[in-house]
Amino acid sequence: MRVGLVLEGGGMRGLYTAGVIDIMIDHGFEPDVVCGTSAGVTFGVNLLSKQRGRVLGKHWKNI
Repeated sequence: MRVGLVLEGGGMRGLYTAGVIDIMIDHGFEPDVVCGTSAGVTFGVNLLSKQRGRVLGKHWKNI
């Protein structure tokens, strides 16, 4: 079985996605295929390169 992940675009949805991506990385989730649009592409790259919190940086906890 293969697992795919589709990530949507949009600024506010992107903030939500950032947290979910961090949890996926923490739990070792590795999809076979990732696709996305707009902000989803950015967060998809973070997941594939295992860059936890990369987009929001150290300021995420202040939001």
